[in-house]
This record gives sequence, C-alpha cells and structure tokens, in this order.
Amino acid sequence: MIYKNLQTEIINYLISISINPKEIALFDHLLKGNIHELPENEISSSEYVLHTLEASIWCLLTTDNYKESVLKAVNLGEDTDTTGAVTGGLAGLLYGFENIPQHWIKQLARKDDIVDLAKRVVTFLQHYPHPVQ
Repeated sequence: MIYKNLQTEIINYLISISINPKEIALFDHLLKGNIHELPENEISSSEYVLHTLEASIWCLLTTDNYKESVLKAVNLGEDTDTTGAVTGGLAGLLYGFENIPQHWIKQLARKDDIVDLAKRVVTFLQHYPHPVQ
C-alpha cells in the first residue's frame, strides 16, 4: 500500500536531513502507526494543524470516494470547515475533479471566478514549469 511506502520514505528523509527526533515523534500517528485502523473517537479534528492533517488522512484512508471522504471529515465535528477543506483538496487530487458531486460544484459561491483562476494557474504552470526538487 502506498501509505506504508510513504511512511518509510518520509521517516528516512527526515532522518537524513537531521530533523530533531522529538519533532518527528509529533507525527507518530501518521508515520509509525496505522492511522486508518483507529476508531473515530480517537481522531481529533481541532484547529491544531497536525490534528487537521491526521483527520484528513484518516478520512481518505477509511473511505473510497470523494463524497464519503469529505462528509466523514465534516461529520467529525470541531474545526469542520478546515478539516473538510483539506480533505476535499486531497480527495480531489486522489479521485479527480470529475468525481466531485456536481450538485456541490453548482452551489459554489463565485464558481466562475474559481474556474477562471484555476485555468490561469494551469496556463502559468504550462509556461513556467518549475521542477520539483
């Protein structure tokens, strides 16, 4: 599973660049455990950025489509808008734009502005590609 490979790669990378082990330990739920096996009552979706990340990854790993991932995120409670937004962004990357419920897209405030901005970002990246390092 890609999650297991990612855990190994990230830990090895953080160690190779001499990140303090105490800082790496903050990510133990994500990097050393099986976060997807935790019950919902052990997932916090508070405004703390690490909680948001853990909750979003948990939602992605415990569902199999865009809609379920996002609904699960907002139903966790606490900081629902942030957790929903992060999960929605990651789920969009994972499942693709075409798998976002169309009735959700139609209800977006300033949808035309968002689409225009996305097109301009794509055009910019096509003209000024930056290699990932």
